[in-house]
Amino acid sequence: MSLINGFIGTYTDGPLGRAKGIYSFTLNKNGAVENLALAVECVNPAYLTLSPSKKWLYVVNETSEGMVSAYNLEAEKPRFLNQKPSNGVSPCHIVINNAATHAFVANYLSGTLCALPLEPNGSLGEPTQLIQFTGGGPNKERQEASHAHFFMLDQSNTHGFACDLGADRLMGFRLSPNQAREPLAPLPPYNARPGSGPRHGVFHPNGDIAYIAYELDSTVDTLRYDGQGGFECLQTLSTLPPAFQRFNAVAAIKLSPDASHLYVSNRGHDSIAVYKLNANKTLTFMDILPSGGKNPRDFAIDPSGNFLLACHQDSDNLVVFHIDRDTGLFTKAGEYPIPSGVCILLY
Repeated sequence: MSLINGFIGTYTDGPLGRAKGIYSFTLNKNGAVENLALAVECVNPAYLTLSPSKKWLYVVNETSEGMVSAYNLEAEKPRFLNQKPSNGVSPCHIVINNAATHAFVANYLSGTLCALPLEPNGSLGEPTQLIQFTGGGPNKERQEASHAHFFMLDQSNTHGFACDLGADRLMGFRLSPNQAREPLAPLPPYNARPGSGPRHGVFHPNGDIAYIAYELDSTVDTLRYDGQGGFECLQTLSTLPPAFQRFNAVAAIKLSPDASHLYVSNRGHDSIAVYKLNANKTLTFMDILPSGGKNPRDFAIDPSGNFLLACHQDSDNLVVFHIDRDTGLFTKAGEYPIPSGVCILLY
């Protein structure tokens, strides 16, 4: 395993904010975090992603104004390129397509999906398409309206899907990236269970299965994907022990690099559920292990598959775990201070 670079996004503003911006670090071959330091001062960098070339870093600034920022990574520290509006309230997720022509941003509070073109130098263009979701669900506290939480692209990058937590739907789109102004063409939605609250998802590397994490009912679905925007639910599993009755909200979902195991984090139970992938890509429950802190908002697995890193929003710590590659289970290897961590990115 060679040296791995990482960034951590944080909350800096409001009652949850105790940080100053984006923090950088390296992970050595033994799983130790080194050179942990503030890399960029900015407001509420709540989600981070890289361009396919790894030359540029893109960040959503989760504020009522809703901004997206771009940075060049070719220097010793990230260099600010520019910032554009997300055309929505509280952007919480961003993804770049493989062709690096567009950034797609989910605005949580306003329930909107925004497309921004990317310039050849990595900077952001003016937003060209805004899609407003409408609807609601049975959970009156969290589903009073649509809430766009996540946007994921299929393996072919010809289709994309937004998790609408507020209306219990996956909103599907056909991508036409060469049409710079309106790259997203709507498709019929996939309707999830009422009150489930789809939050995040991940595609299997083969492209024929998607795994969706549901924040409100603490479950994970295995969905068969037809490659044209349609899904069929094959399986639903809980992320919690049967006896647990207190508050919980599912957060992140990740596949191991070899696609042998799936992981889902629980906020409330403060744990990470581990599942083994069967030959047909359905899941077998393995265990639910403590995440090492309070409110594991995000976690990441290094490219070797040996280490899992979990950042905790409420206990201000980053915990490194060593993964047993055979079982998928993990044991604590180290702990480091990081304030209000909400997103972790390894590359």
